[in-house]
Amino acid sequence: MISETAYLNFWGKAGGVIGEEPSWHPVAYHSLDVAAVADALLAANPRKLVVIARLLDTSPENARRLIVCLIALHDVGKFSKHFQAKSPEAWLLSVESILGPCHQPPLGSGRHDADGYDMRDPLALRKLMQPATVEWHNSDFNSLWAAITGHHGQPRNDDSRTTSLIAGLAQPCLTAAIGFCQEVRALFGALEELPEPRERDLKVLSWLVCGLTVVSDWIGSNRVWFPYRAPDQSVGKYWNYARSQAADAVTTAGILPSMLSADMSAAQLLSKEIAAALSPLQQRVSDMPLPEGPSLTIIEDVTGSGKTEAAILLAARLMAAGCAGGLFFALPTMATANAMYERLAKTYERLFADDAKASLVLGHGKRMLNARFTESILDIAAAREGYTGGGAATCAAWIADDRRKVFLAEIGIGTIDQALLGVLPSRHQVLRLWGLSDRVLIIDEAHAYDAYMAQEMERQLEFQAALGGSAIVLSATLPEKQRAKLEAAFARGLGVKHVRSATADYPLLTQVSRSQVATHPLLSRDDRTRTLPVRRVASFEEAAAHVSAMVSQGCAVAWIRNAVDDAIEATAELRRRGHDPVLLHARFAMGDRLDIEKLVRETLGRDDKKAERRGFLIIGTQILEQSLDYDVDAMVTDLAPIDLMIQRAGRLWRHKREARPITGPDLCVFSPDPAAVENRDWYRAMSPRAAAVYAHHGIVWRSAKTLLDCGAIKTPGGVRDLIELVYGVDGLDDIPEPLRKASQDAMGGRSAARSFANANLLKVGDGYGGNHALWTSDTITPTRLGDPVTVFRLGKLDGGAIVPYYLDNNPARAWALSEVSISRNRATGVPQPDRERAQLITSAKASWPEWEREMPLLVLEPHGEGWSGEVEKSGAALTVTYGKRLGLTLAT
Repeated sequence: MISETAYLNFWGKAGGVIGEEPSWHPVAYHSLDVAAVADALLAANPRKLVVIARLLDTSPENARRLIVCLIALHDVGKFSKHFQAKSPEAWLLSVESILGPCHQPPLGSGRHDADGYDMRDPLALRKLMQPATVEWHNSDFNSLWAAITGHHGQPRNDDSRTTSLIAGLAQPCLTAAIGFCQEVRALFGALEELPEPRERDLKVLSWLVCGLTVVSDWIGSNRVWFPYRAPDQSVGKYWNYARSQAADAVTTAGILPSMLSADMSAAQLLSKEIAAALSPLQQRVSDMPLPEGPSLTIIEDVTGSGKTEAAILLAARLMAAGCAGGLFFALPTMATANAMYERLAKTYERLFADDAKASLVLGHGKRMLNARFTESILDIAAAREGYTGGGAATCAAWIADDRRKVFLAEIGIGTIDQALLGVLPSRHQVLRLWGLSDRVLIIDEAHAYDAYMAQEMERQLEFQAALGGSAIVLSATLPEKQRAKLEAAFARGLGVKHVRSATADYPLLTQVSRSQVATHPLLSRDDRTRTLPVRRVASFEEAAAHVSAMVSQGCAVAWIRNAVDDAIEATAELRRRGHDPVLLHARFAMGDRLDIEKLVRETLGRDDKKAERRGFLIIGTQILEQSLDYDVDAMVTDLAPIDLMIQRAGRLWRHKREARPITGPDLCVFSPDPAAVENRDWYRAMSPRAAAVYAHHGIVWRSAKTLLDCGAIKTPGGVRDLIELVYGVDGLDDIPEPLRKASQDAMGGRSAARSFANANLLKVGDGYGGNHALWTSDTITPTRLGDPVTVFRLGKLDGGAIVPYYLDNNPARAWALSEVSISRNRATGVPQPDRERAQLITSAKASWPEWEREMPLLVLEPHGEGWSGEVEKSGAALTVTYGKRLGLTLAT
């Protein structure tokens, strides 16, 4: 018979001897470490605790004790004999006297999270939690228990108990686990009886509880904060120690809410220039009453109207009202995320008290290329010393070491993909949901997403509302149908009936809360009110000639093309005409692309650099549509859907200038004649590549007809009409017959994309333990659909070695800055190198992390003013050239 405290001999963490620490840490102690962190987080986040208590229909204190008690049992699966056998060394030092010799466990056994879920009945956990759970059914408890034991990234697949578990749960293991559970239960005293839970509330609760468990387990597993201890203290004594450690850990980790500024006025948060002359939108969000509870605010206003500042003002008010602890900006591209980071890095501290150490985090796949962000990361010592950053952006190192933790920082900025991963069956997606539910989610450029991502965005808003979070959606060109879908999604999350807003006003502020859907028409800023004439150019030659003439007059000019090769073609033509355009598209090495973006911002940005901008010509793709803040005097845009052309036109005379070379903004659309549609190649003849990018040729045709019939873009009064005349029409009867087949195909594709998204997205009402089929699938559901790309790293020969194409003092950063992407239907990799070249490539990749070594290394050799190399497609080698002026081009 084993002793009453034998559970202390079961190891939970085994990482070898460090200093005077033992080589293993008891599972009992680790479990209490994690529970202590959860307790500290709930104590520091009363808003979240109130949400959890409401879902349990009990007091916050009773909810806290119940949830923390259960989290203290999250690793009971580690009492399994099969888990203990995972470390023969720890077995020898801990449980050999109890379990005998160590034997290799059966293949596939030892999953302590799954075992822990299955141990709920042998441990009689629902009965142990009485009287709290006396009114609960087994299925009720199982739903909550699945959330706690599923803390390693995904839930248990089903409710079946395996034979390997029964074999692994030997009697000494079960006895030890029971003893530990009873000791833990005694720590938390009497629990108040809970009413029978409502099914939906319990499902919603499961997402929050799992998120809390994941965060707590990540912190509680950190050996710096919770050093390994010998099993020489009772559970009660160790609990007191763990709580003191947890208080320090959550503070140092940087995830406790920072004290807010006492002044959340526009004068405090915005620049003096903007605060002195608030736009009608900004004044509205500063003064309007806030609804109780979670809310969705949709802001529709013209480009350049100050929507970003309005979102910050509103988010600050929501934070001050106790509705959120921070905010997360979700943007369409890495470029827009980088720009927003640079923007907020200068001002975000104004949201917080002077001595606060609030974290600002950039969250996307290339964030470590942002020098400002990497320089902001504080090590643990600096954080403990109370370093405030001296006015610079700061980020706690624990938050910075994983993109999923961006949602735990007070201020997070990233691509929308990072948020959308929270509603997909991706590992540890609940960590994103947990953090985001306490942030104001700000989705910028909401019109910029296709049907697949729009469905994801709706689901994200549904989750945000259900978990108690608020959101702000920004757009200049949002169709009414899409706005209605966003409203309905948030209302579903709140569990209320959606009453669609029916108004054609523009600009418009719409607010969805538990009580109502309210719309507020807005006035527009005087400097955003204008009539912008539009003229059609009918040929490539005419477009090039017009651009050339505008540049010759000293205008800053942009020509936006719909495909990379079209932009390269236009650049070659303008150079032939004697100009020196700057080209920007997605097939530049990351370092070169960042340099070009910086040049464009500095030359055409808000600052008035008269000499540099005179005659400046930028030619680019959709990057110039939404990713950069720049201002030009004249623009030519390829024909595209109407909302995108309105966005592009917003870059014309965007900023105030003392003098310009022409008397008014000049906008031309390179478009075929919408009155002369003779065959299905109406759009394709202008650009076969663009015809593939914008496949709904009926929408493109409507856009051309509507815009050219109007002859101008009138802001703000005409924007809604332009959008609805294109997107608000049901059916295809108005579209010329030759274009209907392509339109039908595109509509079918959009419908299929929404269906695909809906089938693969998590559902609020299923709870964390539901959606088993999604989690067991081998398919990784992407956040975006589209043609897959091949990412190359560019290298060049130098002194008998291959070095990164883009130079940087940090080799890892240099290789990342040398990456370039191309559609996989153009190139799939590189040809098999000869033996000598293969050895050089292997040497070059030796310093890469293992998961990056599959990335093809494209070796470049000098060629004229640039470089050349070879890629592979379908087994055939193709020559490519690369240069700072044109980027990556393929031989035709």
